[in-house]
Amino acid sequence: MRNVLILSNKVPYPAKDGSSIAMARLLENLIEMGDCSITYGAINTVKHRKKIEDFPQNVLKTIALKTFEANTSPTVFNGMSNLLFSRRPFHTVRFHLPKVQHWLNSFEGDSFDTVILEGAFMGDYLSDAQRVGKRVVLRAHNLEHLIWERTTKNESFALKKWYLNLQAQRLKKFEEVLTKEVDAVWSISPVDSNWFEALNAKTFFVPVSVHSKSMSVDIQAKKCFFLGALDWLPNLESVEWFLSHVWPLVYAADPSIEFHLAGNKTPSHLMDANLPGVTVHGRVASAEEFAKNHGVSVIPLLSGSGVRIKLLENGCHGIPTVSTSIGAEGLYSGSDNILPLADDAKAFAKQVVKLCTDTQKASEVAKALHEDISRRFSSANSIEAILSAWPN
Repeated sequence: MRNVLILSNKVPYPAKDGSSIAMARLLENLIEMGDCSITYGAINTVKHRKKIEDFPQNVLKTIALKTFEANTSPTVFNGMSNLLFSRRPFHTVRFHLPKVQHWLNSFEGDSFDTVILEGAFMGDYLSDAQRVGKRVVLRAHNLEHLIWERTTKNESFALKKWYLNLQAQRLKKFEEVLTKEVDAVWSISPVDSNWFEALNAKTFFVPVSVHSKSMSVDIQAKKCFFLGALDWLPNLESVEWFLSHVWPLVYAADPSIEFHLAGNKTPSHLMDANLPGVTVHGRVASAEEFAKNHGVSVIPLLSGSGVRIKLLENGCHGIPTVSTSIGAEGLYSGSDNILPLADDAKAFAKQVVKLCTDTQKASEVAKALHEDISRRFSSANSIEAILSAWPN
C-alpha cells in the first residue's frame, strides 16, 4: 500500500477550471490504481472557495481530506511588503500559511512514502514535505515563471512591466531551486519537461487524463465562443486581444456570426461592452452545456504555459477549436493537421470564419480532435505513466 500525501493550493472539486481538473484527475487516477492510502491537504481560498459537500462522495470516502480556509488574494499592503522586504516570489509566499505548517508538524518523520506538491505554488512547504515524506514529487502544471515572462512582454505600462518582470525572475529562481531539491518532477506538459530535464531533474511526462465521451455535439453554425476564468491574466489578455483585433475582422467577413463570452469573474468593462455580434454571459451554470451549444471554441492565448486543460476538454467532447500556438503548446504544432492554429489576427479570423460557416469542416476538426485526445489522454495512459514515474 502506497501512503501518499498531496498538498494543493486549491480544493479540486468541483473541477471547473484547468488546474482543478488536473488535480481531480490525478486524485481519481490514484484511487483507480487501488493501492494508495491518500491524505489530501488543500487550501480553500476566498478566490476559489469550494463547499466540501460538493466533493464526489466516492472520493471523499476514499481519502483523508483536510482543508484550510484562507484569503490569499493580493492586497496593496502584502504586495508592497513582499516587494520591499523579501526576495521570495509573491506567488508562493501568499500560500505559505502557519496553519498548514502546524498541521504538517503533527505528522512524524517519514509518515508518507511520497509527498506530491501540486504545483510550484506549494513549494514553500518543501522542507516540511521532506521531513514527513520519504520522497517528494513536484507535479508541474506549468512553468510558472514562463507565464509571467510572456505576460511581461505584452504589458505596455512601464511600472507594471517592471513589477511583472521582477516577479517572473523571482519565480524562475524559485522553480530552479525547487526542481533541484525534489526527488522527481511529474510534468503534465512534454514541452515543459524539457526545461526540468535541462536542470538534471528526474523528470516524467504524466499526462492529465480526460473523461472521454462519445461525440454528441450538434455543432452550431455561425457561432463561436470563449469560456474561461477571466480573473486569470493570460485569459483576460487573450480575450481583449481577440475582441480588439480578431473579432472586427470576423464580423466584417460575416456579420451573422455570433461571439459568446463566458467565464467567472468577468470584469465590468467586458460585461458592459456593447460590441456588435458579441454576447457576454458572465458565469454560466454548466460550462459543458455552454460549450456544446455555442459552436467553435477559440483559444487566443498570448501567454501561459503547461497544457491547456480547456483544449483537452474540447477534445473530450468533440468541440471544434481554433487556437494560437501558445494555446496549443505541448499538444499540437500545426503540422499534425488536427487543430487549426493561427498567431496573427488576420489568420486567426480566417480560421474562425471558415469553421463557423462550414459545419462539415468544423465536424472534421472536432472528430480528429476527439479521436486524438481520447487516445492519448485516457485514464489507462495516465495510470501507466504514474506507475512508470513512481519512486521505487
